[in-house]
Amino acid sequence: MKVTAEELEGCETLLTIEFDPNKEQDLLKKAAKRIAREVNIPGFRRGKAPFNTIVRRFGIEAVQQEALENMGDKVIKDALNEADIEPFAQIELEEVNWEPLVIKLKVPTEPKVELGDYRDIRLDFEPVEVTDENVEETLTSLQEQNATWSPVERPAELGDLISMTVTEQDGDEVLVDNESVEFEITEPDEEDTKRPDLTTPLLGLSAGESKTFTVTYPEEFDNEAYAGKEITVSVDVSGVKVKELDPLDDEFAQQVSDFETLEELKENIRANLLKQRGRERDNELGTKMVDKIIEDATLIEWPQAVEEEEIDEEIERTQRRLKDVGFTLDGYLQMQQKTEEEWRAELRKGVVDRLKRGLVLSEVARLEGLEVSHSEILEQAKLIADYSGGGEQLWRNILSSQAQQTLIATDVISNKAVERLAAIARGEAPEPGAAAEEEEAETVEPEAAKEPAPTDADAQDVTSDETPDETSPEPSEAEEEAREEAEEKA
Repeated sequence: MKVTAEELEGCETLLTIEFDPNKEQDLLKKAAKRIAREVNIPGFRRGKAPFNTIVRRFGIEAVQQEALENMGDKVIKDALNEADIEPFAQIELEEVNWEPLVIKLKVPTEPKVELGDYRDIRLDFEPVEVTDENVEETLTSLQEQNATWSPVERPAELGDLISMTVTEQDGDEVLVDNESVEFEITEPDEEDTKRPDLTTPLLGLSAGESKTFTVTYPEEFDNEAYAGKEITVSVDVSGVKVKELDPLDDEFAQQVSDFETLEELKENIRANLLKQRGRERDNELGTKMVDKIIEDATLIEWPQAVEEEEIDEEIERTQRRLKDVGFTLDGYLQMQQKTEEEWRAELRKGVVDRLKRGLVLSEVARLEGLEVSHSEILEQAKLIADYSGGGEQLWRNILSSQAQQTLIATDVISNKAVERLAAIARGEAPEPGAAAEEEEAETVEPEAAKEPAPTDADAQDVTSDETPDETSPEPSEAEEEAREEAEEKA
């Protein structure tokens, strides 16, 4: 067997496998024997029909196909080893010729990334500041979270909590029947056109009173049963409660945290807000750095097969989510008024952007000597399990899945690369490899070309070592994969 490799454009190699004529005949004879063992041929015992008889009965093409199917994996593996090529994505059979037997394969190879002088890039940034007002706002939020509700014997006012049973009708159709709810009466948001005003009709109601009124829901309301309709609402009020806030003092600090005094709690809030805003600033700086690096890069190239696989995976994930809610892909595309080709073209734009960013971050991590320890993977897996609500079962599923751990490692290394780029943008980065020299750790090879995910540290309580972001981060790919795997196993 002779193996030759020709490097093509677009991170692909044409692998040509040529067989000796004697080897070719041997493969065909063995294939014919296997066919003979599977069928009854008149005049011959099973497995004893000669080669020419098998060829006359089934055709040489069938024998050739049997030979290819039987030898395929081993021959390809041996050829790849001989050519010292590691496929980066699915191999494509390019051509097969017989007499002599020559197999040509198109092998996707590792992406190529050549960055410019990214360590010379500097970006403008604002110093991180936290004012006394910011601290007071966080304390007020803590007050609200720990508020208690006490019954009052008076008509409902803004800020009260009203308890009631509700019946809702669209004409004669009953949508909700005597459902017990508690509703906090807040100031209507005039800018929110997607929600109806329920505050105005409920103001002034007292315990024991009933009222029927109509509510017109906007066309863009997220529930189709209500969108654009005038709904008749009947309520029977069972109680009105007023919110009571604890005073901001040392006792409050002890109630909501491990600190003894309010001043200690304030200092902790200030420190955590500084960390949070520093992360937000650095994430913005790192993102801008990636954009600049992509713009200045000499080469960012990947196999076309990788791009197609990413698109296929995105389509599969969408199909699974649609199936979960009883919808089909065809129905989704009809609703979006798109063909599958148009949708695939839209997905390609996002995939190309993710591939560029992922490859840049992977290369930065390599050049900077950034690594991921096993303990970091376990810590992140625990955060994912807790944050997604999967708990112990999801934690165990992640631990038993090498693929999940690889995705987590990719997220962690991407975040580290963004942090390092932010430090470079500020002119405060350590020398490449400095972090690796400080801590020798067991590492996991991250998966290339993945987009960085938001860190889950932002989801912790304000009284812990980390302060939460004001909005919850979108789940990372690792989180989505882990959640879906947990649901399938359940």
